[in-house]
Amino acid sequence: MHRLRSLVPSANYLFVFEAAARRQSFTAAAEELNISQPAVSKTIRLLEDATGLKLFRREHARLELTAEGRRLYKETQEAFDHLHMVISALRQKHSKDIVRVSFSASFVQLWLLPRLNDFKAQYPDVALRIEESGRDDQDLMEEDIDLSARLGTGKWPGVHAWHFATEEVGPVCSPAYLKEHGPIHLPVELVNHALLHCEERHRSRMGWREWLERNDVPVTRLTQGFVFTDALSTIEAAVLGQGVALGWKHLVHDHIRAGRLVCPIRLNYRSGQSIHIVMPAQRPPKRGAELFRDWLLEQDADALIAT
Repeated sequence: MHRLRSLVPSANYLFVFEAAARRQSFTAAAEELNISQPAVSKTIRLLEDATGLKLFRREHARLELTAEGRRLYKETQEAFDHLHMVISALRQKHSKDIVRVSFSASFVQLWLLPRLNDFKAQYPDVALRIEESGRDDQDLMEEDIDLSARLGTGKWPGVHAWHFATEEVGPVCSPAYLKEHGPIHLPVELVNHALLHCEERHRSRMGWREWLERNDVPVTRLTQGFVFTDALSTIEAAVLGQGVALGWKHLVHDHIRAGRLVCPIRLNYRSGQSIHIVMPAQRPPKRGAELFRDWLLEQDADALIAT
């Protein structure tokens, strides 16, 4: 028996203490741990009795750590972080380099899948688990994701980020749509066309109103004949000739090159933001994740969309 058990009879005491100290609330800790608030209070009392330490005090209806509580919280958190890192590293070794990656459905379907054979040809021993996500705010550590992509400045806590592609957005439609409805010469003419809208539930992206305003077209009202909740459906609707969509250049490049889509006007908006490849900073990366990241960056999406 480890000598720590003579001071802390149950390791669960420490998990409950860490949650209560981090959340500074027995109620919040109970919700996180899916137990009752009285159970948290009882566990903390048992820990204090076992160690002979006063860990919390209430000040004006607020829960605060004592000096001993702050010291124990710091050491407990560091010990938990270290154990998490060790176990994660061992699991990664045992998993034979299965790499979990998460991207939007549009990125997977429009950009990644057409190029994936090249990665597999170079690295046949790397197994990829490709997950589609509708959110930008994934907790990579919590959800055990090795690599993902985010739009923004590249400055996020808890992740390493690498520039992948500059955000550049412009109108796209099928040649058949343009043949049926006539040419489009100016941005202001777009308001009289069937605009395909995308309003994702958990992801903030540029829409038609913002794009038009950025190109000096005052907008009072826009008809919303088609509204999709993911960008992939919007692009596919444009390919089928159902209207004009906003296309992120790195995503619609292959459709344009194949002639399935055209740019009715040569006008794109650069937001100043970029798509970044991101990896969690709190754990050592898997070899396969590093190989996949390097392969993604080697594709040079900015040079591709400039052609």
